[in-house]
Amino acid sequence: MSIESETGAVFRTAARVLFLDQHDTVLHMGGDHCLDGVTRWITPGGGVEVGEDLRAAAIREAAEETGYAIDPEALAGPVAFGVFTAFPKGRLLVQKNWYFFHRVERFEPRITGGDAYEQRFAFAWLPVEQCGAADGTILPDRTVALVKRLRDGDLPAEPVDLGGTYSPRWGR
Repeated sequence: MSIESETGAVFRTAARVLFLDQHDTVLHMGGDHCLDGVTRWITPGGGVEVGEDLRAAAIREAAEETGYAIDPEALAGPVAFGVFTAFPKGRLLVQKNWYFFHRVERFEPRITGGDAYEQRFAFAWLPVEQCGAADGTILPDRTVALVKRLRDGDLPAEPVDLGGTYSPRWGR
């Protein structure tokens, strides 16, 4: 028996993209109001499919969730990783997020695929200092420091550990 089969827990890997525009703001999606009194914003990305590598997943998820087609050669990373936990529908979800970086001219994002709940997401270009501030990041200063480093052209030789995040309670 495994913890998954005994509890219904889900363990998965995800790929996310840090889009940084010419105004030094980072694209976030969400905007849903949580039971904990925060508005939740996350970076675009999602689960890696069976047989898919991290880079391909990041590119696919970015296209589905923002409508933006990334040239694989222009995508940097992975530049970081972190672990996300949540309890959607009362079941444990543990997700290892791998973060990629892409510098862009600001664009108007739009959902072109993905899950039904994602269709309700709004978009916001948030200042670097707000990265990780509303997604349950335990140490948001790590994310802010990474994005400032990326903004300044300093790509890490190895992915940076962003630590853990948990999901604010967003409903039943």
